[in-house]
Amino acid sequence: MKQAFLITAYKNFEALYELSSHLAKAAYVYVHVDKESREIGQEELAKLNSIPGCEAFSAYDIPWGGMNHVHAIVALLQKALPNEDVSYLHVITGEDMPVVSMEELNARFLTDKHIYMDVIPQSEFTNAVMKRYRYHNYFQNKNVKNPVLWQLQNLTVIVQRLFGVKRDHIGAFKERQLYKGLVYVSMPKEAARYVISYCDAHGEFMEELADCQIPEEFFFQTILMNAPFREDVSEAPVRYLNWAKGEGGSPAYLDETDYDAIRNGGYAFARKFGKGVSDKLKQMILGDITER
Repeated sequence: MKQAFLITAYKNFEALYELSSHLAKAAYVYVHVDKESREIGQEELAKLNSIPGCEAFSAYDIPWGGMNHVHAIVALLQKALPNEDVSYLHVITGEDMPVVSMEELNARFLTDKHIYMDVIPQSEFTNAVMKRYRYHNYFQNKNVKNPVLWQLQNLTVIVQRLFGVKRDHIGAFKERQLYKGLVYVSMPKEAARYVISYCDAHGEFMEELADCQIPEEFFFQTILMNAPFREDVSEAPVRYLNWAKGEGGSPAYLDETDYDAIRNGGYAFARKFGKGVSDKLKQMILGDITER
């Protein structure tokens, strides 16, 4: 049995190729590339597909916070799940990197039944988070980081409030059943299969999820925390991100000052690695992996 790595990417082909080649030595790799990528085209997709054990495709344009990111991840799951040799799956980005060897990843996850994801229950949502599902998003698959669209979206919220709009559900899940967290999740095949079967059987969930702002953050958490799999959810640290240095609600690009925290935190992956700024840190981590 092997692990499967589901990667969404849109830039820095050199790092994506290096990551995919490394993972594919001992796992299956499935890559979705943003259709609007200016750096990864058909030639680069062909190179990824030439890696044994790697399948790359481009089906959706993915603006920040859009539903198409969820659709891309679902498509990746649909590629991986029929593979009978897959036992465990990780959703990562092209800017991620394993910080332990493939042997250590196999020892840690191949027989693991836990779902590793961060989870915030609805009772702890801020007003800003509740606004994302209570009011209709009229800019689906538009980059709402654009300051003009952001202001227009806020204006539509004001109008909806004036007309008494206040949704209290996403699909069959009532407000108290909603959960959020990062879409980058590690899970056994059985949990991933449940997610896909739920989406197939409950089209209304996907339709109403698409009507939310940043829908990806409600996706895995809401489905799995309302399923028997909730008992298998662990918030043990698997991914290292540095939010403190980040700007605009995004994690920062890592550098060598993050090394000690990564090495001492028991992590399997780290994010984000950027060209130039993260080169020294990457070499430090690769040196550790080689020595083990």
